[in-house]
Amino acid sequence: MLKIRLARHGRTHRAFFRVVLTEHTKPAHSGYQSILGWYDPINHKQDIDTDAIKTWIAKWAQPSERVAKLAYKTSNDEFFKQYFTIKDIKRAKKNEDK
Repeated sequence: MLKIRLARHGRTHRAFFRVVLTEHTKPAHSGYQSILGWYDPINHKQDIDTDAIKTWIAKWAQPSERVAKLAYKTSNDEFFKQYFTIKDIKRAKKNEDK
């Protein structure tokens, strides 16, 4: 089964990620079939080919949850919402009396 996931590159404390298409049994950082984009979490920049991702999903590839979120953020296409869940996180206040 093909997976669309992130492959970590860069050096220590200065990571960036490539969005790659790979077989699910292989490591993401080597042996991938194609590069579909990149994501820089430090500078909050990304360049993702959402059309290529949709094409590969039509050919039975599965995106990871993080890739689906990034593709949705890039394109605002409702198609990618089915691959991740939106969680409501309720945090306790820091100085709340017990």
